[in-house]
Amino acid sequence: MHPILYQSDSIIIDSYSVFFLLAWIVSGVVFYREFRRMDWELEEMLFVMAGCIIGAVFGSYLFNVFFAGWEEIPQKVRMFDFAGKTVLGGITGGFIGVEITKKKIGYPHSTGDAFALAIPLGHAIGRVGCFLGGCCFGTECSLPWAVVYPEGSVAHLTQLTLGMIPETATVSLPVHPTPIYEIIFNLGLFAYFLAKRDSFKVRGSMFRLYLVLYGGFRLLEEFVRGDSPMPDAGFIKPVQWLLLIAVLYFARVFYNNELKPKEAS
Repeated sequence: MHPILYQSDSIIIDSYSVFFLLAWIVSGVVFYREFRRMDWELEEMLFVMAGCIIGAVFGSYLFNVFFAGWEEIPQKVRMFDFAGKTVLGGITGGFIGVEITKKKIGYPHSTGDAFALAIPLGHAIGRVGCFLGGCCFGTECSLPWAVVYPEGSVAHLTQLTLGMIPETATVSLPVHPTPIYEIIFNLGLFAYFLAKRDSFKVRGSMFRLYLVLYGGFRLLEEFVRGDSPMPDAGFIKPVQWLLLIAVLYFARVFYNNELKPKEAS
C-alpha cells in the first residue's frame, strides 16, 4: 500500500487519482487506435468517446451516492476527487452516455467492440491505484497470497469497527487481494480480445462478450469483497442481482448472434 506518490506543503499527489487518470488516457488511446484500424468515422467516434467519458464520470458519482450520500458529491466534484468511484457505475454510465450520443448524432452502428478492447486495459491500470490506495479490499482469508493493510487503512479501520481486530492491532487481518484479481483478469481479457478481435460474426458481439465475462467475474468476486458486506437478509447483494440479470441477457444475445446454429432453409 502506497497511497501518496508525492507530497509537499502545497500539493498532494495520491496513487488512486494518478492511476485513475492514466487509465482514462490509455483507454482513450486504445479506443482511438482501434476505431481508426477498423476505419470507423472519425468525427462520429470522437462524439461517442466524449459521450462515454461524460456518462462514465456521472455514472461513477451517482452510483457512489448509495455509499457516500448526495451531500458529499458537490465537494468531490469541486476538489477533483476521484476516490470512491465505482467501476460498475462507470461502465453503466458510459454505456448510457454512448447510446444517448449515438441517438443524438444519428449513428446507427454498434461501437462497443472498440470499447471492449479499451476498457479491460484501462480497468487493470486503474486497479493498480486501488491496490496502492488501499480501497476495494477483500474479505479475510488464509491463502498464501493474502495481503495485510497497515494501521489507518480502510481495511484496518473497517475490521476495527466490526470488532474483527483489537484496538491495539497495527495491521489488518490477511484478506483477499481483490484488486490484484481484477488486474490479472482484465489483462487476460485484453489479451484474449486482442487475439480474437477480428473473429466475431456480428459487430458488437465482442463488447457483449466482455459484459458477460466481466459481469460473471464481478458477480463471483463480490463474495470476497470486504468493502461491501453481504446483506443480512438474502444470500447475494443487490448489485449481484443486477449483474446476474445483465450477464444472462447479454449471454443470450451473444449466443443468438455468434453461437446459435442457423436453421436450415
